[in-house]
Amino acid sequence: MEATMVEIVHTLAAILILWLIWRSLWHLVWRPYAVAGWFERQGIRGPPYRFVLGSLWEMKQMLIAERGKTPLDIGSHDYTSRVSPFFHKWAADYGKTFLYWLGPTPTIYSTDLELVKQVLEDRTELFQKDYLNPSLERIFGKGLLTTNGDDWKRHRRVVYPIFYHENLKSVSAMTRESTQKMIAQWCNLIEKGDGHQADIDMGCYAEELTLGVIERVIFGAHYKEAREGFAEGKEIQKLAVRAFADPQIPGLRYLPTRRNFQAWKLDRSITSKTTRLIKERLASGVDGDDLIGLMLRASKSEEVESLSSDEMISECKTIFAAGQDTGATLLTWGMFLLTIYPEWQERLREEVLRECRDDDGDAPYINSIQALGKLKLLNMFLLETLRLYSPLPFLLRKTASDTTLANIKFRKGTMITIPVMMLHRSKEIWGLDADEFNPMRFEKGVLGAANNTYAMLAFSCGPRGCPGRNYTMIEVQTVMTMILRRFSFSLSSQYVHMPRNFISLAPRYGLPLIVRNLLDGEKSDI
Repeated sequence: MEATMVEIVHTLAAILILWLIWRSLWHLVWRPYAVAGWFERQGIRGPPYRFVLGSLWEMKQMLIAERGKTPLDIGSHDYTSRVSPFFHKWAADYGKTFLYWLGPTPTIYSTDLELVKQVLEDRTELFQKDYLNPSLERIFGKGLLTTNGDDWKRHRRVVYPIFYHENLKSVSAMTRESTQKMIAQWCNLIEKGDGHQADIDMGCYAEELTLGVIERVIFGAHYKEAREGFAEGKEIQKLAVRAFADPQIPGLRYLPTRRNFQAWKLDRSITSKTTRLIKERLASGVDGDDLIGLMLRASKSEEVESLSSDEMISECKTIFAAGQDTGATLLTWGMFLLTIYPEWQERLREEVLRECRDDDGDAPYINSIQALGKLKLLNMFLLETLRLYSPLPFLLRKTASDTTLANIKFRKGTMITIPVMMLHRSKEIWGLDADEFNPMRFEKGVLGAANNTYAMLAFSCGPRGCPGRNYTMIEVQTVMTMILRRFSFSLSSQYVHMPRNFISLAPRYGLPLIVRNLLDGEKSDI
């Protein structure tokens, strides 16, 4: 009897091993080649699939080769061959729509606007947001950015009110307070120097300022735990960037690798700190108008389906990471462009001084949304900044079922890459000057500039477009109006023009600027 049981166990083990081998061969060998043939019969080709790695090794080698090249000219805004040399090469070899491989996952790259539109305007849940990288889920949690279907709709009902008009009114006021502190720091640096100018790293200041604002949007105040959690989130972000070159093998996220151990430890720490802040708020009995307050009120309401504790933590991670990073990136690149186009710095300064005044025409009046709405040139300038230096270079979606788009048949589980920075430079869409800086192209809005809403994708489009668009624009407009009135600024000779994709697009070596006090020691009335 005992011998029979041993034989049964051995037989079951052998069956399990054979099944795992078969599944691995199907996933890593047969399926990729079958899918490649499926698309090739439709006229879509691409780089060949390589066992397990797909196109990842080739992508990594091209990126390494680019790092050794000399920096771009400061006035050059076509950095696509540096940030994604593989897409640049494959688009030239295979056309505007081609197939490449994120490990064994088939991925269609396309700059076909009709296909892009059908993907982003989807309301039937044919597509899911999928980032393929478990480290990104640790950064954003399972919140608005990463949930799908009914879960996404439930999160949306609870979280979206934080971006409603009434709540956005306080964003400008909070940004104003943070900017005043930054201005005071700059003035102190100038006074300690020659009394006229100082060297600063705008990237660091933009990150610190936007961090202070998003803290208050989420938690209602500044907390040590929130700052520590943010720093730990940045460390996870670095791990996520390194993980992009890893083969996308099922179960890899659970293996006890050194990188996974680091990510697990950081994630536990962030979760613990956020949990403590939520519990303290719950114990206080005060909801507040911040994100935590919204989520706690929803948990007490019978009309709105609430979020679990884990989901609340995820939304804090999502808003924290996405809200801070987008604002900091836009502000940094906006300041960069104003330094290399000083005529636009003067034009925007004149507009601010002309439009942002109180009823007596004296003190600046820039802490209201209505006042910011008068700044037409600034809005055009920021749209052009987003076009040339979009925070997110790419958007990813995954087909939830077999479907047909733009006469292309897709299998379930196919990834679709929408290359935002390529679309933003398409001469077919934007004209022959697509690689040039020209804010006046937006004089009649996005439709007037490109004749297609889906040509401008800095905040994505459609039902799953970024809900924080107005938040980011109000935040950056407020900061820039205050800076323009008080300082002039130019690019430091230390700046190296090498944009890189670090989850979002950022200057590789920061943005060193020289700021000059326009009031020459007078007391600020901002």
